[in-house]
Amino acid sequence: MILGLSRNSYLARLPLLKKLFWLYFLLLIFEGALRKWVAPGLSAPLLIIRDPVAIWIIWEAYRTRKWPSRWSAVISLMTVLLVGLFVVQIIVGSNPLIVGLYGLRSYLLPIPVLFIMGENLDYEDIRKLGTCTLWLILPMTLLELAQYLAPSGAWLNSGAYEGAAQIGYIGNHVRASGTFSFVVGAEYFASIAAAFVLYGMVSTGFAKKWILWAALFAIIVSVPTMGSRTVLVQLTGILVCVAIGATMGVSQFAKVLRIILPLALFSLLAAQLPVFSDAMESLIERVTVSNKVEGGGAGGAVIYRTVGPTLDVIEEAVSSGNWIGHGMGSEALAMHTLLGQTEWSDNEMEREIVELGPIAWIAFSLFKLFVAIALLGPALARAREQQPMALLMLSLPLSAIFFYTLEQPTVQGFIVIGTGLCIAAARVPGPMVAEMPRLIHLRQQMLERRRLPNRERAT
Repeated sequence: MILGLSRNSYLARLPLLKKLFWLYFLLLIFEGALRKWVAPGLSAPLLIIRDPVAIWIIWEAYRTRKWPSRWSAVISLMTVLLVGLFVVQIIVGSNPLIVGLYGLRSYLLPIPVLFIMGENLDYEDIRKLGTCTLWLILPMTLLELAQYLAPSGAWLNSGAYEGAAQIGYIGNHVRASGTFSFVVGAEYFASIAAAFVLYGMVSTGFAKKWILWAALFAIIVSVPTMGSRTVLVQLTGILVCVAIGATMGVSQFAKVLRIILPLALFSLLAAQLPVFSDAMESLIERVTVSNKVEGGGAGGAVIYRTVGPTLDVIEEAVSSGNWIGHGMGSEALAMHTLLGQTEWSDNEMEREIVELGPIAWIAFSLFKLFVAIALLGPALARAREQQPMALLMLSLPLSAIFFYTLEQPTVQGFIVIGTGLCIAAARVPGPMVAEMPRLIHLRQQMLERRRLPNRERAT
């Protein structure tokens, strides 16, 4: 069993705060299934199903004195800035109250939760989350294969709202989304699973070998069914982190060699599957067409999706004199749907600048840069100590932080989980050190038993 349900199981022994972490994680994975298949009529309320859990996490951390004290100044500063902007946009601007509240919860609520999670997870928590992820990626991949093969109008490819469908792919295929509302969730789930797989391959006792091999094969097979350049970038980022780790000593390089052979072998095996070959052809065609549209290559795509829209929106804000933005939440798809509006920007960074205004956007971007630096430094330090977990996890939160907006609920959830895991992995001791207190306790018990008379020892 992954977690166990007995009175002495891992899950039963957890304090309430950590049980809430698990609830947040599982809701992130299965929220889309509820919205697509179980209760599509309640899709809008289910969009914020994790918010009560996030608020409960904040309260429980404060109540039990598990608050992340070293991040208090950052959390307080961002709270003052975002609440202040919210008030200004409601009073001075024309942002509706309900839209402003939705935008405020999007930008503000995840910040304390990710720091609380990062400061309270220990190695065993990370290992259990990793094991659970490895188990879940197996049926998730089967579901994604079925979605890719099914017609675009099939029940499996329902959208997150009544009558909605998934994003089209090449031919009559769709971009497989698994249990998530849309493909972005499947992208990030595959990335976090890949980080756990690669760490498990170089860390003794993290997970059983067969589940690592099975999860690795599943990830390779699932990638082309998503039709996503983002997942390619994220997985490439993880491999870059592996390469960085390989430069930090002979022992690290030897561990990396243990990854290369299985990766090559399972890639060859996956290539023998007809559905994988067909999906790969579709992915290559999509990447080729998209690169041509966006200027060619990865560099052109980055400029097309980030630098260009950023400069255009800032120029428009300066020329119109709108320094406070249109209002937090005003460009969110959920709010456009609620208000019956049909047009919105599909560019993540453009939406963020439009909502916050250029001044607040610069301040918020500096906060994100601070978080990135706070993750990168400790991750590199731990990798030099032969503990690469934080470094392998780095690709997920960094790509989400810089290229997506917090108003996308699934992205928000993975930013919380990914950043929390990065902070925790950089903070907690490695598996041998984490086991040391238990081993010392067992040794003390053995010594005490040896000192007892034979009769007492037998009882």
